[in-house]
Amino acid sequence: MRKEFLGTGHWYRCTNGHPFTVGECGMPMEMARCPECGAAVGGQNHAPTEGVRRAEDIDNLEHDFQNLAV
Repeated sequence: MRKEFLGTGHWYRCTNGHPFTVGECGMPMEMARCPECGAAVGGQNHAPTEGVRRAEDIDNLEHDFQNLAV
């Protein structure tokens, strides 16, 4: 999965802590449901829906992996 998202988008967590990604610019533009628990994920107009938060820990790991990519 790392290869598919390398350098694009951002990671977020739903209200129950399950990770998901938002591609392209990394800012949410549409609503969806978490496949793990059904909580609302995504957002509109570049604003995440209530309870959704950036998963900066995963984004930081992604940045570290970019430095290792061939």
